[in-house]
Amino acid sequence: MISRFAGVVDEYIVVRARGQVLPAVSRHDLTIVDDLYPETGPLGGMYTGLATARSPQGFVVACDMPLLQRPLITELLRLAPEYDLVVPVSEEFTQPLCAVYSKACLEPMRRQLESGALKVTGFFQYLMPRYVLPDEWRTFDPDGLSFQNLNCEEDLERVKGLLVNEAVR
Repeated sequence: MISRFAGVVDEYIVVRARGQVLPAVSRHDLTIVDDLYPETGPLGGMYTGLATARSPQGFVVACDMPLLQRPLITELLRLAPEYDLVVPVSEEFTQPLCAVYSKACLEPMRRQLESGALKVTGFFQYLMPRYVLPDEWRTFDPDGLSFQNLNCEEDLERVKGLLVNEAVR
C-alpha cells in the first residue's frame, strides 16, 4: 500500500488499534499512531490520521485496498485544494475509504465520533465535498481497481493474481 504513494505524498501515517502489532515496514518517514477513538471503526482512524498529519489534507485509504492506482491518487490530490473532501463515487456508492480529506473535516468528524454516529459519510453534509463520478475517475483507473478490497480468502487469491499481472505490464 505504501509503495502506491511513493513520490506522490510527503508523509505516511498508519493508524493502528491500541496494542496492535503491525508488520515491519522499512521506511524512515512512516509514522505509526494509535487510534485516538478506539473501537469506532474507520471514522476514528480517519480522524486520527488527519489530526496527526502535518499537511492541510490527507489521502485516506483502507488497509485492505492493495490495488490503489497511482494516477487516481494523483488526480484526487490535484482536485483537493478547492474542496473540503474529494470522494470518488462508483456505480453503487461513494468510496470514502479512498478519498482526500482536508483539516476542515476534523471538527465535524469529532462531533460525529463523540455522538456515537460512526457512519463515515455522516459528516459530509456539513462540508464542501467534490464527488468524482465514474466518467471522471475511469480516466485514471479504468477498471476501478482502486476500490477492490479484501474481505475473504477468495478476494486475496483474486487480488494476488491481479498484482502479478500488474507487475508484468
